[in-house]
Amino acid sequence: MSDPTPADAARFYEFFADLGVNTLGVNVEEEEGVNTSAKTTDPARTADFWTALADAWRINPAVRLREVQRVLNFAGAVLQGHDVAPLPASSPWDPLPTVAYDGGVVMLSPELAGFTDSRFGDFTTGNVLKDGLDVLVAEAEQRTPWIPEFWQGVDACRATCPAFTFCGGAHAANRYFEHDGRFDGTRTRYCTTSKIALLEGVTRHAREYRP
Repeated sequence: MSDPTPADAARFYEFFADLGVNTLGVNVEEEEGVNTSAKTTDPARTADFWTALADAWRINPAVRLREVQRVLNFAGAVLQGHDVAPLPASSPWDPLPTVAYDGGVVMLSPELAGFTDSRFGDFTTGNVLKDGLDVLVAEAEQRTPWIPEFWQGVDACRATCPAFTFCGGAHAANRYFEHDGRFDGTRTRYCTTSKIALLEGVTRHAREYRP
C-alpha cells in the first residue's frame, strides 16, 4: 500500500472480506532496494488509517488482520507478564537466512540479496556450497562485518525509542537503504508507518472499545 488513507480503510478492508480472505497482511510501501521513490507518509495520518482499519475489523471480524493481531498480542503479553507471547524486543534473534541462486547466504534481510556495497561486499555470510547452513548461522556475527554495525543501531533504538519494546529495532535493509548505506541509524520510514503509527493507531482503537 503506497497511500494509507484513513477514509479508505473501511472500503479497503471490506474488499478483502468480500473476497473471502481469512488472513490479511498490510504492508505500507518502503524505500528499499531499487524502490527509491516511495511516498513519504504523515505519521499522524497513518496512525488514523490503522485506527480506522481496526474499527472496520471490529465491525466485521471476518478477516484476521496480521498487524492488528500483533498489537493485540503485544498488549496481552504486557498485561499478563509475557505469559501470552514474548515481547518483540526480548524475542530470540531470527537469522532469517536467505539462500541465493549461487548458494550465497544473506542473514536478517532478504532484501539485501543481490546488492553490493563498497564496505561490505555482497552482504553474504558465506556460501552453502562450501559450508553448512548451520555453521553459517552459528558463525554469522563473526563472518559478517555489517551485522555488528546493525546491532549498534538496534542498541541506539533501544536507548532512544519509546516504541522499541513493541518494534524490537528496525530491519537491517530499511536502515541501510534509508541511512546512506549505514546500519547503525535509528528510525526509518518502516518504523514510522508500520510500527510506531501502527501501535498508536490500534492502541487508540482498543481504548475506544474498552469495556
